[in-house]
Amino acid sequence: MNLKQIVKTFMIFIVISFLSLYITSTSGYYEYNLKQKNILTDEAIERFEKDVKEGKKIIASNYIEEKKDYNNKSSEITLKLSNFISKTFDKIMKYIFKKIESTVNS
Repeated sequence: MNLKQIVKTFMIFIVISFLSLYITSTSGYYEYNLKQKNILTDEAIERFEKDVKEGKKIIASNYIEEKKDYNNKSSEITLKLSNFISKTFDKIMKYIFKKIESTVNS
């Protein structure tokens, strides 16, 4: 493989990676998780109100959902890569549009 093929393959990989991350972020996955969290919070409120009516001892930790930490090296590296790709893509697009604008204006 020569350098041109390597660069072409790398650029295709970057574009596909960016598009897949973009589609994932716009597909509503994050909003779905927020809705699920809201449903759990509503259920906790109902349990709290029921316990108050029944005169049970109230312990705050029974009604608060603990957040799970899913961060690991893989997710951190992926996030950094995603941010890098996003910034690079943004710079490239700005450069391209500046060149197009200067061509159109001259």
